[in-house]
Amino acid sequence: MGFALPPAKDQPLKAGKETIINDAFVAFDADFPENQFQTNRQFLNLLARIYLLLPRPETRYQNWPDILDKGLKDLIESPGCWSQVAGHKYFNAYVSDYITPPEIMVQLAVLLPLVDYTEWSKAELEVIKTIKKSLPSFYDPKLGVITRWLPAAEDQLKGEEEQKQPGVMDSWYLHHPLVNLSRLALKGDKAAEKLFLDSMDFTIKVAHHFNYHWPVFYKMDTLEVLKAETAEGKGGEKDVAGLYTHVMLQAWELTQEKRYLKEAEKAAKTLQEYSFDIFYQANNTAFASGALLRLYKITKKQLYLELSYQCLAAILRNTQIWDCNYGYGKNFPKFFSLFPLNDAPYTAVYEEQEVFCALHDYLKHAEGLDILPSVKLLIAEYIRYLVDRAVYYYPPMLSKEMLEEKPKIGEVDPKLWIALEDLQDGWEKSGAVGQEVYGAGNAFGILPRHYLQVPGEPFLIYVDYPTSGYKAIKGKDIHFSILGDERLTCRLMIVKTSMAKLPAFKVAVKGNKSHLKGKLAANGHLEYQLNGNTQIIISWKH
Repeated sequence: MGFALPPAKDQPLKAGKETIINDAFVAFDADFPENQFQTNRQFLNLLARIYLLLPRPETRYQNWPDILDKGLKDLIESPGCWSQVAGHKYFNAYVSDYITPPEIMVQLAVLLPLVDYTEWSKAELEVIKTIKKSLPSFYDPKLGVITRWLPAAEDQLKGEEEQKQPGVMDSWYLHHPLVNLSRLALKGDKAAEKLFLDSMDFTIKVAHHFNYHWPVFYKMDTLEVLKAETAEGKGGEKDVAGLYTHVMLQAWELTQEKRYLKEAEKAAKTLQEYSFDIFYQANNTAFASGALLRLYKITKKQLYLELSYQCLAAILRNTQIWDCNYGYGKNFPKFFSLFPLNDAPYTAVYEEQEVFCALHDYLKHAEGLDILPSVKLLIAEYIRYLVDRAVYYYPPMLSKEMLEEKPKIGEVDPKLWIALEDLQDGWEKSGAVGQEVYGAGNAFGILPRHYLQVPGEPFLIYVDYPTSGYKAIKGKDIHFSILGDERLTCRLMIVKTSMAKLPAFKVAVKGNKSHLKGKLAANGHLEYQLNGNTQIIISWKH
């Protein structure tokens, strides 16, 4: 295949000593794909085949309830997380970044995970009311749309980056907040519904103006293109068509107006042009995959299922399925991590957390459908490793010497449970971009999706694989399905939530008469190893 050794004067390879130049698994297939959709399926299937052969590191149980409590306290109480403008409080994008004006994306990227958490915990958080009050201040009545930058503070922009100028929109930034507003609207929030629907005409106008092919940056008032392509000959933000599809499906679900469904289809069809090149930013490509799967379910058109696989293939192509065990990388796991952009040399908490949530939603939408087994396997494994890895985005989990002292934006406080934007390659210090307030959804996204509550009992059920169909019969037993692939295993924990002794448990796989044996873990928890793609029954006696 060809390999040239790099020139080395100071450290030449020693004669007579075996040296590994490249250690890789390569899969071959006798079938030559006839089109891009066959290529997508082949890639996913071969990747899953190789994955089963890879040496995979062990994961650990991370105490996410405790991590969430620490993060929530710091998010609410740390002055570096907040700014105030014209009587309203706003989240900063980065800790102690008082220069950049508030952004709508930042407010909603933290708000929605907080809402997920309160729905799960039944807790009431004043911070949710604080942020909701500030959202209407981002609406521009002249344009008829929510804006990226807070209009009352837009004059603070200094233009040090291309997009940090008044009236400039980064294409995905228009649609991402609309996705989150629509999620609030579908939960019954009337103020969010008004902001969302009042922004639809402008959003559709922009899509028509660019013919569903969005540039990188444009002027909001004139739609003048400021930056057409990510790089010469590479096109604009290609996955925005999928994000727009998602927005239109949300509008259709909210109103049942057919024009939104038609818009979703028009945008989705343009994605046929890109193959793996669809990937611009990981979270947006992940949102697109789910939207396309929903569109397939609504229309029964095979094209949209194939396009959803195309998005997943593009995401998985951009993962690091090996561990970084050199330099600073010895201090934290990176197996099966996802790069936020095609050319990013680091992993990023915000994009990973949103991909994690989007992939959970993908499996939810796929229930009852005959989707590729390789997709089920790879998604479940990415989720399992993220639930282990994500804790290392928090500076208190890392040694101080591996943290960047002078980040690009704001400051890094090594004691603060606010996630770093970036975990770098093992040779580089992490937190080079900054400590990311809008990555605070990390723990709030994990807890509701991986901890099953048992009414009236002093324990939680934790599973590091995605699950579905949870049913709890009070005082009797619980039933749920573990997703993923039966050839791989996951961790189930019965987690103590009080000082009381745990009851005697019976954990069984449906259809199997024998009970699984657990082992006593730290802090009195019980731990079990279970196969994926199984139905579980847990019963207990006090």
